[in-house]
Amino acid sequence: MKKTKILGVLCGLFLIGTAEAHSQDYHGGADFYGQRGSGRINADQWQQRQRIKSGLARGQLTPREYQQLARQQQHIERVEQRFKRDGRLDWRERQILKAKLTRASEDIRDLKQNGGYYGGNRFYR
Repeated sequence: MKKTKILGVLCGLFLIGTAEAHSQDYHGGADFYGQRGSGRINADQWQQRQRIKSGLARGQLTPREYQQLARQQQHIERVEQRFKRDGRLDWRERQILKAKLTRASEDIRDLKQNGGYYGGNRFYR
């Protein structure tokens, strides 16, 4: 009888923990890699890469423009990895990455609409 009660309590605690983990998945908890807030950043990066690939496939981007945008995405990825070295992204690091992603999105839009490359350090701001 005692073993059954203990087993019941342990199963109940396990179910509560599982429910809590699922609620974090849907309500802004940690993402797959355990990083709070980096899930949206990764989703934005994926979406931008898809936009770049489709721009090349449709002829909206030249191979050179494609390479520039790909290098910009690699730069953002390296910055994100550097920020994650301590095991988490703090508020300031997320803001920096969001700003870089916003600029990258603008660059993708400009180049796909034949805005051209303006020279300088445009892709690494």
